Amino acid sequence: MVTARRVRARWRAPVFNPPRARLLARGSAAALATIAIATGLLLAPQPAAAGYCGPGREHLRHEVKSGETVGGIAAEYGVTVKSMVYNNPGLDPAKISVGQSLHVCVDKTSDKVPEKTSDKTSDKKSDKKSDKADKADKADKKSDSSSRRASEGCGKGFKRAVHEVRSGESLGAIASEYGTTEEVIKHDNPAVRKHPNMLRVGQELQVCVESRRAGKSKLCDYRSPVYTHEVIPGETASLIAARYGVRRQDLYRLNASLKRDPNNLRVGQTIRVCPDIAPRERVKLQHSVASGETFSDIAVSYGVTPSELEGYQRGHLKDRNKLRVGQELTVYKDGGIVPGFGAYEDDKGVLKSGVQLPPGRHYVVKHPTLSYGTSKTIRAIQSAISSYAGQAKGGPKIHVGDISKKGGGSFPPHVSHQHGRDVDVGYVLEGELADEIKFRSANKDNLDARRTWLLLKAFIDTGEVGHIFMSYSLQKLVYEYARKHGVSESTLDELFQYPRGRGRTAGIIRHWRGHSNHFHVRFRK
Repeated sequence: MVTARRVRARWRAPVFNPPRARLLARGSAAALATIAIATGLLLAPQPAAAGYCGPGREHLRHEVKSGETVGGIAAEYGVTVKSMVYNNPGLDPAKISVGQSLHVCVDKTSDKVPEKTSDKTSDKKSDKKSDKADKADKADKKSDSSSRRASEGCGKGFKRAVHEVRSGESLGAIASEYGTTEEVIKHDNPAVRKHPNMLRVGQELQVCVESRRAGKSKLCDYRSPVYTHEVIPGETASLIAARYGVRRQDLYRLNASLKRDPNNLRVGQTIRVCPDIAPRERVKLQHSVASGETFSDIAVSYGVTPSELEGYQRGHLKDRNKLRVGQELTVYKDGGIVPGFGAYEDDKGVLKSGVQLPPGRHYVVKHPTLSYGTSKTIRAIQSAISSYAGQAKGGPKIHVGDISKKGGGSFPPHVSHQHGRDVDVGYVLEGELADEIKFRSANKDNLDARRTWLLLKAFIDTGEVGHIFMSYSLQKLVYEYARKHGVSESTLDELFQYPRGRGRTAGIIRHWRGHSNHFHVRFRK
């Protein structure tokens, strides 16, 4: 008789037993029982035989497609990654290839079995349901399955993206950036599931994101893909920056040669940019001057400024005020948005670990319970107002409006203000309305253009502003003040949408309806 001590000693050095493996491959429950009784042991788990799933389960084959991961495939079938590895001996979850065939075992009652993937097909049809009811039932199941795949894996409308952890990031912040939850990220990243509070800078995470948000570049801090702009006649670094809603410094960061020589652009030169405004296709046209047309009329009809239209002529126009009927002018006209960019704006979201804007010496908070933002947003607001106060001595306090609710989320009547990166700020006014905490409409009679310009510039100079929404008519007042007081044309071209027309999106400061009594600042992620 074998003692317990001797059994344990033998188990430390197990010997592979071919007959036992063959019995396991056949899935013989009786054989397993016989071996267990004969040896007095409980066998250690052995790899499953490919193609066998056991009673009550069905065997499927899945052919790996481009972009798929083991985690995503497992979620699609409602199984675990561990189950996938168990049913595919030798499978390395980090190394699968397109076209590779994987074995999947699912419960026969599972509603996660995709159509046409089973080795067996059923010819049975229910005669208890009408065709109409049967179709409705299938539609419901398909909807439920799609919903689960969207939340658990990467189903229709979603793509698998790789996020590289940046300094100071938390799991909650990453989830918010991609419009998902911490739990879903943990599900797709076993290492994070074990240690969610121990992210490392440079660590790569698998994240399921909406297809329209995928493909963003690390060079753009994952805000957008990189776009390559081709210089056309008459363009300057300021005009290019304004076209994409960025600063010249943003262009210099991505283009070392441009930084070295920003004043000598060549037609056809390529410049990389991380656009805040979606790039559009541009078409070169020839315009034949009609009777009675002026140079300004032609510029307006194509949505450009007269100076831009003049630049397109490459010095071949002697006098733009003396056009001839039939004279040919070169024009560049914007078309549709470049594929892959889109006009997606992340207005929706939540705010985790939000910080409340505290009272300040130079500003008044209209609604303290609605003044929660990200730590970066709060720092930027305080920094901008402090810088403004140092230049605009003697002016009224700045009136800070809504940022976000505690925790963020839907905030009627605002469309945005959900994730702590938006703030409404009152214009600096003169006269009896100067100290009015309630936002009051600004106009040419009460707007303090000098102080409003200093305030706008202070916000932009934080380097954290994506864009500012401001009434077009008020842009005109501030623009003209700044130009008269020595601000360079290149800086004004870069920052303001005016005078291009309210229908043409350009610059950091842009028109949006409803901003005649305050301007709206959107900070970058």
